[in-house]
Amino acid sequence: MGCGRVGELHCDRLLAEPVDIVAACDPDADALSRMAAKISPRPRLFRSEQDLLEAGVADAAVVCTPHGRHAAQVRASLEAGVHVLCEKPFVTEPAEARALVDLARERGLALFVAFTRRSRGHARFLHYAASRVGPLTHVGITRAQPWRALHGRTWRMHRAEGGGFLLDNGASMLDLLLHLVDSPVSGVEADLVRPAGADVDVRGSVRLTFLNGTRADLTFLGDAAEEIESVRLFGERGTAGWYLREDAPFDLYVRPAGGPSEAGDPAIFRTLLPDAAFVAALRSGRSFGPDTAQDLYDAATALPVVELVDRILATATWR
Repeated sequence: MGCGRVGELHCDRLLAEPVDIVAACDPDADALSRMAAKISPRPRLFRSEQDLLEAGVADAAVVCTPHGRHAAQVRASLEAGVHVLCEKPFVTEPAEARALVDLARERGLALFVAFTRRSRGHARFLHYAASRVGPLTHVGITRAQPWRALHGRTWRMHRAEGGGFLLDNGASMLDLLLHLVDSPVSGVEADLVRPAGADVDVRGSVRLTFLNGTRADLTFLGDAAEEIESVRLFGERGTAGWYLREDAPFDLYVRPAGGPSEAGDPAIFRTLLPDAAFVAALRSGRSFGPDTAQDLYDAATALPVVELVDRILATATWR
């Protein structure tokens, strides 16, 4: 469901498995045609998820529509007995997120969320590095992108559709942070900026305090001139970090106990992307009931991010 740019990425990943893509769904006829051209044999095309689900042609669905529509489409899919891989950040309301996880468990259906960064080598290296330099005392994160220039005329600039830079791109960084700092968030301070005529954030700063004493400062810049991603870890036994710019080599390192820096090789830490993990889980034939162990991309693991984003948006100072 959803045949835009993100939908095409999922299509390519699924075709690499390979799986039979039997249907595509999007209200945009041009997007449907572009997607159909990538798939052989040609899939059935639907303009609404209701028609798709009523046709009963699919065992599983990938939901990559605007964030604000995820909850209704995921629920409809689960109620139709269809396994679901949902694009991050899952849904926009914590209560909806918890209800959908419960529904999937009750129906014995897979419900995964595509937090792709969890599979990436640099993120997984940082988990390893944190175990060497921790306990962590401070984490600094910057995520910058010309997001507004790319999406200024799309649904991402409308809050009712689940727009905003924090929810769209910041959620992945918050997800990484929550996995690096294994402790509940005890305090939230946030300052968010929305441009004239818009009702979503494009820029902001967030400070989080964790129950174990760790502090984190995050900077989100959706109107930057280039894409930059930076994560810095400061621990009682050393430091570690990741820094990436568009036109420069990445810097990935760990420096334990004040010794020499050790460069990280992200390639050796990579694991299955969400689409591949979703397909592997379905092919295993195992149960997805209440007693099933959580997968890496299990929607239950996305609940803390949904709750934290909601908390930040509700308590932030807006300007």
